[in-house]
Amino acid sequence: MIQVVITLIGLIGTLSSIMFAYLAFRRNSCKDVTTEAKREGTLLSDIGYIKSSIDRMEGKLDKVEANYQLLLTRVIKVEEAYNSLNQRLQEHITQK
Repeated sequence: MIQVVITLIGLIGTLSSIMFAYLAFRRNSCKDVTTEAKREGTLLSDIGYIKSSIDRMEGKLDKVEANYQLLLTRVIKVEEAYNSLNQRLQEHITQK
């Protein structure tokens, strides 16, 4: 009779240790999933911020390029006007 009780206590102890191990595993697994989800969310947020920053920089670069083209066109016109004026002055000087 005592052997049956000892056997039952051993069996209950074994089953309870397996159950506690499984519950600890599940708890740690949930914490790992939560931690990993937070990291992934942070990473996706950072990637979104970097993408929006690059988009803003591309927009500003397009504006700078448009201003550069406008300035280049104006400089070319000024050079043409200068050459034309210089040529007319030379012709005027040689006529006198």
